[in-house]
Amino acid sequence: MIKVGLILYSVRQAMKENPLGTVDEVGKLGYKNIETCSHNAGIDPGCGFGIPAEELKAEFDKFGSKVVSAHVFPFEKANLQDVIAYHKTLGNKNIVIPNGRFSTYDNLMAQCEFFNKSGKILKEEGMTLLYHNHSHEFRKINGKTIMDHIVENTDPDNLSLELDTYWTMRAGLDPVEMLKYFGKRIKLLHQKDFPFDSTAPINTLGFGDLEIKDGEAFGTDGDSMYARQASQSQGVVTRTAPTREEQMSRLSAFTEIGTGIMPIQKIIDTANEYTNAEYIILEQDATRLPTEIDSIKVSMDAFKKFTGISWDN
Repeated sequence: MIKVGLILYSVRQAMKENPLGTVDEVGKLGYKNIETCSHNAGIDPGCGFGIPAEELKAEFDKFGSKVVSAHVFPFEKANLQDVIAYHKTLGNKNIVIPNGRFSTYDNLMAQCEFFNKSGKILKEEGMTLLYHNHSHEFRKINGKTIMDHIVENTDPDNLSLELDTYWTMRAGLDPVEMLKYFGKRIKLLHQKDFPFDSTAPINTLGFGDLEIKDGEAFGTDGDSMYARQASQSQGVVTRTAPTREEQMSRLSAFTEIGTGIMPIQKIIDTANEYTNAEYIILEQDATRLPTEIDSIKVSMDAFKKFTGISWDN
């Protein structure tokens, strides 16, 4: 039975303003399994908001909660030994690469080699390295998706997957079928939801040629503008001011989890049958509700209708 968790990215604005107070609010709501999210891992090996590991653990201990996973971005600029030390203090054994930027076959193979090397180091420390997808990993290089290249060119002992079912769907794929396809390589899931009234297209990639051309690159790494802004702002990024239409389109692409159109019960059932997923981690990228805390509370209430899940540690 898969356990339900929450990534703190869902409350990143609140975390920026009052990190420990926000941790308390998350704990009081009853979220027991927590995924942290550092977007300035080059200078902060922990949760991204400058909280010492002992303090963070003490806050979650008050509510019987624990850190079960961590997004570390930009992973390639983090001091891996410092990351290991921080998360050993927390008792967390899962370290996630939340994003990557891909251009050529040689570039991709070099990254796979880096994933293998890093995952082997983590394995020797009793930890697991995972890769988390967005939609761009379903673009193709040499006729094969980036996700397939990653899976085929890394050792399953050194790299697992955190499949984001929402971004898989927005790549034009059926997340249920992809759970079966990647199977036991999946150790964690990310779950968002897509609203009934969205003005954004479900498929962000379209139906044309998905092959990456010479000179193209997709995704985000530590040299991107996003990474530089995130490092300066604790992961809360202000991009170029969007038009009102762009802002509304983005907001309309997300809804509280369990209130939208995604086949979440089928996702849960399939994950329990076909994968090694231990946690299904709820993530809210954007909300139309007054606060992020309101949002994660609505998601919790909505998600309780599903079966085959546990809210306990």
